[in-house]
Amino acid sequence: MTTPLPQDALVARLGDDLAGVTRELDRIRESLLTLRAARAADPAPPSPLLPAPPAPPMPSRGLPGPWPRPGVWSPPGDPGPRRSGPWQRPQPGPAPRPARTPRVAWSPARLLAVTGAAITVLGVVLLLVLAAGRGWFGPEARVAGGAALGLALAGAGARVRRGVGDATPVAAVALVATGVATVFLAVAAAVSLYGLLPLAVAVPLALVVTAGGLALADRWRHRGLAVSVLVASGLAAPLVVGGLTPTLVALLVGAQVAAVAVAWRRAWPLVAAVATVASTLGAFGAAVRLLAGAPANDLATASAALAVLVVGAAGALLTGAPGRATPAALLGAPVLPVLLVAIGLPRLPGALVAGLVAVALLLAVVALDRAAAPTGHRGLAVVAGAAGTAALLVATVIAVGGGPVSLPLLAEAALLGVVAVVARRPGPLVAGGVLALIGGLVALGEDAPVDLLADFPVSPFVVTAPGGTATAGVLGELAGALATSLALVAVAAIGLLALARLGALRDRTRAAVLVSALGVVGLYGATGAVVSASLLVSPTRGAFLVGHVLVTVSWTAVALVLLARGLQAPTTALPRILGGVLVVAAVIKLVTFDLTALDGLARVAAFLGAGLVLLAAGSRYARAVAASGEADATTAASSSRVGPSAGGGRHPEA
Repeated sequence: MTTPLPQDALVARLGDDLAGVTRELDRIRESLLTLRAARAADPAPPSPLLPAPPAPPMPSRGLPGPWPRPGVWSPPGDPGPRRSGPWQRPQPGPAPRPARTPRVAWSPARLLAVTGAAITVLGVVLLLVLAAGRGWFGPEARVAGGAALGLALAGAGARVRRGVGDATPVAAVALVATGVATVFLAVAAAVSLYGLLPLAVAVPLALVVTAGGLALADRWRHRGLAVSVLVASGLAAPLVVGGLTPTLVALLVGAQVAAVAVAWRRAWPLVAAVATVASTLGAFGAAVRLLAGAPANDLATASAALAVLVVGAAGALLTGAPGRATPAALLGAPVLPVLLVAIGLPRLPGALVAGLVAVALLLAVVALDRAAAPTGHRGLAVVAGAAGTAALLVATVIAVGGGPVSLPLLAEAALLGVVAVVARRPGPLVAGGVLALIGGLVALGEDAPVDLLADFPVSPFVVTAPGGTATAGVLGELAGALATSLALVAVAAIGLLALARLGALRDRTRAAVLVSALGVVGLYGATGAVVSASLLVSPTRGAFLVGHVLVTVSWTAVALVLLARGLQAPTTALPRILGGVLVVAAVIKLVTFDLTALDGLARVAAFLGAGLVLLAAGSRYARAVAASGEADATTAASSSRVGPSAGGGRHPEA
């Protein structure tokens, strides 16, 4: 008598048996399917009858022996290891990739249909223009005839599509696209050639016409039809309107609104991109006409360009997806016509237009930056930040006019740096860096040039009277140089603070490079501020020399303060780096400038003052380092005495 198996082992054994049966059935089914396919492909002749296999031997009539202990069943041909644990359901493999949609082949039928549609649209354009020039029929009859022809073509295309089931033939797409474009051209002729409709009525009507064609594309789920409608309307409309005018841009904006709606519904960013490109090109042409001095309505051109930007931004947000470049282009491309229009407008309206666009785009950066984690619109934030920075630059240049432009640019850069410090975001710091770079280059060339610091007198900051007496040339020039120099110092300081707050100075090599670059900017600004202030007090060579002596001594003094601060806070490397940069800069200035440019008592004062300060800094730094070393040695010795001994882990003091 055998011992019964435990219940868990029996269940595991049954599971293994069932799994083996399942595998065997799958193998048999695959063999049958393979055999059936082979017979269907190449039927073989009937094989001769085989002799019947011999019958198995009958069991003996003796008493049966004890039943063998059941084992785990395995199908034949499966030499793999047997499962010892409980049966587990096999894990499904990776899901198969969806089949890629094949590209549309340009067959002869498709080529003929597209060519016929293009020629038909061109014929409608020629008919409308010729009828207007020859005076055929009346304006109402011309427009009505064009609209009727377009509706007939669109209806014929729908009828062709209805008779073929789910497929969309090329002829139906060509007929519908030609018909919708014809009706759109009729609306354009009614508003631009004949004046039958006001623009406020023509734009919604163009939107409805385009929406009708795109609705068919949406119903048929045919993106090519939507693109064909937009391309045909956008290419033929300028021929009817008579150029890239604000009227054309307004009509294209109506089509753009309809395209954005369908693109959002069907996730067709290409449709929104085609409509935005057409509207942007029209707005660009209108802006160029405005800059060239063509007779145009400034308000209409500005309104049309702003409308293109607004609809393009909406399309970028609605149809955007993470990792796609099309939404970024939808947002960035319409900014260029707006900036061109702002340049072509008078000073105050142009500055207002560019400034409002800059503020809106920078606010959009903040909103997109907060929503970037869940939605993935980080690319849109980058494009909006770049476009906003460009708009802010244009607005500043327009607002300043012929005045000094470096000071407002540096002030804006400092403000953006403060925003980066408060928000702890790198975007405002990058935008501020671009503005600071442009403002700094302009300051070096005009507002605070190197000649002002290296030579005396320099026009127009200081001029020499006929009698040989140096007098202040234009008081505003020196005051502007002083303000610009102080702005450079502020930009350098705020930039260092922002980089430290963002963690960009943790690496010693990168910190040395960044601190050195911003330190040079700050030193140049400080030198310009001291020299300009000295010349404002007394526009003489003596004041110029005194200013440079003060600069050299002040650099060494500030270096001493920074080095002392670095010793008090050994975990922070920034003060020590700044102090070392200032020491190197002071020595270089002494050797390269003060030794040759200064003379007499000024040269002696500069060298003595800088040398004494450097001696004091060196002695104090040496004492501080020695005291720090003794403190470290005392701490190490006390820790070794208090630590566990080698014998039994007991302390000697105990």
